[in-house]
Amino acid sequence: MHVEACCQDLLGQVLPLIDPKREGICIDVGVGTFAFYCERFSLLGFKTVAVEPLPVKKLQNLCQRYNIDLIKGCLSDINGDQTLYMGKFIGLFNHNFNSLSADWFGSSKNIKQVKSVTLSNLLSSINAEKVTCLKLDIEGWESKIIKQFHELSPFLLPRVVMFEYGGGTSKKNGKGGWSPTFINATLECLSILKQCGYGLSVMVDYAYSTKETIFDLQLSTLDINEIIPNHSIYGNIISFHNWNYPEGKITQICSPYYGGVAQRLLTTIFSRSLT
Repeated sequence: MHVEACCQDLLGQVLPLIDPKREGICIDVGVGTFAFYCERFSLLGFKTVAVEPLPVKKLQNLCQRYNIDLIKGCLSDINGDQTLYMGKFIGLFNHNFNSLSADWFGSSKNIKQVKSVTLSNLLSSINAEKVTCLKLDIEGWESKIIKQFHELSPFLLPRVVMFEYGGGTSKKNGKGGWSPTFINATLECLSILKQCGYGLSVMVDYAYSTKETIFDLQLSTLDINEIIPNHSIYGNIISFHNWNYPEGKITQICSPYYGGVAQRLLTTIFSRSLT
């Protein structure tokens, strides 16, 4: 499935329903070099913040054009300096794989020191009173942020959370973003979200011929093998706090993004990259 396009469309349709008066802030953490969720949030009329330690010129221009607050740093579990491991994938340097984890499959030995802030300090610095959406794409560190939800006031819990999982190869290979360390981190994200009251969830995976998976965290046993099938490669899980939406409408939004011939080729490359 075309992950980012599908997730952007899904969020684009549901966020105005969740927060029609645009009272909350939307935060794009780990913006990368394409699929600029912050741009979509801003075009929807939300106050938007982008958090990216090494913003590319295109992102800087977008933030100026759409009045998006750009924070040149990373979101992590400390306030201060962090070591960022520059991304590398299939032999090529790629900023979309930059990670705070030296063990991340896309991390190289090239490092940079970057500024870091915790979630509570970020929300304080941007004067957030409500958070409509928090998008996390930080290459294996998503659980470090989601576990900080326990420190937040219930009023500051994001209405919608989207976080990335997996990566580098297919789940059945058990490597890359599917190694025990990172798959347990994904499970920790789901467990904390369940504890915090999140229910309706949608999983969108990159693997060819997949469709979205819709489940309720409050009813889930949190068996990772039941939630994420073995052929999965990488994707996003979107979870909603005390909000429901008909499954048929979710499928209607996602169905145009089901894979084609090009998707099959790219899926093959990803599934073999770490084998």
